[in-house]
Amino acid sequence: MPDQWVDADGIAASLAALNVGNDLATIELDKSQPPSPDGSGHPVNFQVIAPGLYRSSYPLFAHFELLADLKLKTIITLVPQPLPLEFENFISSNGIVHHHIPILANKDPTVYSPDEIVNKVVKLMLDPANYPMLIHCNKGKHRSGTICAAFRKVTGWTLEACIEEYEQYSKPKDRDLDKVFIERYDASVLKPLAYERGYIGGAYGMGITSTASTRSSNYTTNTVETAFTSEGSQLLANDYQERVKRENDAFLETARSWSYR
Repeated sequence: MPDQWVDADGIAASLAALNVGNDLATIELDKSQPPSPDGSGHPVNFQVIAPGLYRSSYPLFAHFELLADLKLKTIITLVPQPLPLEFENFISSNGIVHHHIPILANKDPTVYSPDEIVNKVVKLMLDPANYPMLIHCNKGKHRSGTICAAFRKVTGWTLEACIEEYEQYSKPKDRDLDKVFIERYDASVLKPLAYERGYIGGAYGMGITSTASTRSSNYTTNTVETAFTSEGSQLLANDYQERVKRENDAFLETARSWSYR
């Protein structure tokens, strides 16, 4: 299966669309290194977003055996640097479709990825034919967190619940500008697609149980309205957590099986 790459010209065009160019300041904002392997066998900050949909830090050689057991169909890389040769080989040898869609770090209020770029990623996440899918940045916190929040907004989560989940996986180094980015992102463009494909409630319902996630919210203008009562949101959260637990148990069982090889 051929990889789908965004070449250097494509990346440059995306940066040009932001009116920031390829200047040194922008490149500096994108400097980050993956964390060292933690010995678990899977990437640092590996998390299940929903069944078949994962997020993590940058996969390194030490992670490839366990990732292969996930039988990934799709990987989305959110950082602009070229892929290491070993990662390219892992992707091609496992028949994985790869999308290289750089998302800029939110470290300057005037430098951020436009919604058109974010929507390229979210549209891929809204297609179950791409599952199992992994999205990753360098550390699995900021770019992955903001993209996950965009996906959550599109699938009907309240802004408060999106921010709460972002903070859960980014603290103590959460960024205020990431939260501004999440609030500013316009989810209305892709909400009709999410509704059509059934990405509402169930495994995709609000999984962060707090006072924030029980507030009523309009799912979308001109499509459907969804009100989450305290009882209703708890049922959705329980369903979500049950499915995520099954995913995590399956992943841990895979890890245990590898430990005996």
